[in-house]
Amino acid sequence: MKFGNMLLAEGKDLFYIMHLSYGRAKGERERLWNYAKENNVIGLDYPDVVRDDWVRVRESVKRLLPKIWIRQFDMFCSEMHVSDIVVALNGWDSFLGIAKITEPRHKFDIKLSGTEATGFFDHIRQVEWIRKREYANRLTLPQPIQGFNNTLSKVTPNSQRWSILTDLSI
Repeated sequence: MKFGNMLLAEGKDLFYIMHLSYGRAKGERERLWNYAKENNVIGLDYPDVVRDDWVRVRESVKRLLPKIWIRQFDMFCSEMHVSDIVVALNGWDSFLGIAKITEPRHKFDIKLSGTEATGFFDHIRQVEWIRKREYANRLTLPQPIQGFNNTLSKVTPNSQRWSILTDLSI
């Protein structure tokens, strides 16, 4: 099935893409992906700055954050809604899974904060994984998602990213 057909069946005209980060330590992306798929979550953080629920701290920390990160947190915490679709990518070039948001609000859990060796992201959204691949069997994209330098991005039909991902057989 093509991802675009799945979106059509879901009645969706946009989706989000997220990619795994936390540096380049060997095995780190795989560890993060395994945590996400086993715990039905996606996550975001900006360590040592956003140390509480985003809605509560937004105004007090936004002067400390680059504008792109304010936008990332606004999307993740306020714009994403129940049933929105999220595509998890490994960097710019491979597909890991597709999730549907299942809870109306994000959660902040300081206990999830970690380093590259432990933990996860301390801002999480609960999801249901519609498709999930083992990390070793991630699907290489037909072309890299160029210019995707942040963690989260909204994809609409007028985007080049739309055609790259909606044509993907999942």
